[in-house]
Amino acid sequence: MSGLKIGVVGATGLVGQELVSILEQSELEVSGIKFFASERSSGTFLSFRNQNYPTTELRENDAPDLDYMFFCTCPRISAKFIPIFSERGIICIDNSSKYRMQADVPLVVPEINAHALKGHGNIIANPNCSTIIALMALAPLHNAFELSGFCVSTYQAVSGVGRSGVSALMDDLAGEHGTSMATFGQQIAFNALPQIGKIDETGYSFEEKKMCDESRKILNRNELRISAMCVRIAVMRAHSMAIFASFKKQIDPVQAENVLKQDKNIVFHGDGSFPCPIDVDGKNICEVGRLRMDSFIENGLSMWVVGDQVRKGAALNAFQIMLALENQG
Repeated sequence: MSGLKIGVVGATGLVGQELVSILEQSELEVSGIKFFASERSSGTFLSFRNQNYPTTELRENDAPDLDYMFFCTCPRISAKFIPIFSERGIICIDNSSKYRMQADVPLVVPEINAHALKGHGNIIANPNCSTIIALMALAPLHNAFELSGFCVSTYQAVSGVGRSGVSALMDDLAGEHGTSMATFGQQIAFNALPQIGKIDETGYSFEEKKMCDESRKILNRNELRISAMCVRIAVMRAHSMAIFASFKKQIDPVQAENVLKQDKNIVFHGDGSFPCPIDVDGKNICEVGRLRMDSFIENGLSMWVVGDQVRKGAALNAFQIMLALENQG
C-alpha cells in the first residue's frame, strides 16, 4: 500500500474533518489529496501533514486523478456525483444513505463483512452510525449464538446531524432557541426527541428503518426480527443504545461476556458497570456494559452499548473500508 491519491468531499463538515484527521494521523502513504466543499466553504484552506490545501467546489466535468473519493455529504450530492466518478474508475466510499440498500452496492463494516467488498463496482456504502455501533456488539454474539432478532432504543447525540446540531444545543444552553427549532423542530437542551427523520406510514422513522434494513443486509439475514426506537438527546457527541437481543442457541451472560472480552474492538464493562457517551468521545472502539439475561425474551440478553458516531460510526469505518480494499488487493 503506497502513494494513494485521495479526495474528501464535504471536507469541512464534522465527518469530513474527522476523516482528514484520521488520514493525517495514520501511517498511510498519501501521494496526493484533494478537498472538496460546498460553494460557501470553497476557497478555505485545510491543513494536512504540515501543508495547506485549498478546498474547491466539486463539478461534473472535474477529472481528478484520484484512487479514492470519500463522500461525507448528503444523499443528493452522492446521487449527483458518485455515478460520474465511479464510472471514471475512482472508488467512491459513500457516507450518505443513498446507496446503502442498493442490491449491487456493498454495505460494509470491515470487522463484520469485509468479504462483501469483493466484486464492488467502485461504489461502497458506509452504514448508518447507529447500525455500526449496534452491530459491533451484536455481530460477535451472532457468530457464537446465532441472532434471531433484537429490539433497540437509541440515545443519539446532536452531532449526528452535523455542525448545526452542535450549534443548536449550544444556542439552547445560551437561551437562544432559533437554531434548535430550525434543526430539530423543538428545543433540544434538557429534552429528548423520539423522532429522527420522517415517520412513514408504518409509524417508523427513517432512522429506525435504516437500522432495521441495514442490519439485515450487513449480517446477510433477511429474516431477522428487528425493532428500533431512535431518540435524539442533549449529548454533544457519541451515541448510546439499549439493546434487547434474542438468540437461537442457549446463552448466558458469562458466555456472552467471554465472547465480548475476546473481541479486540470492544471494551467490556463487567460487574454491572457501564460506559457513558463521554467515555468514548474520540475513541475507535465501542464499549458494552449492563450485560444481563433478559427477563422478557427467550434466550435473550440485555446490554448497553456506546460508540463515537462521528468516528467509528462514520469516518473511521469509511477509512477502514479503504484499508480493507487495499489489503484485499
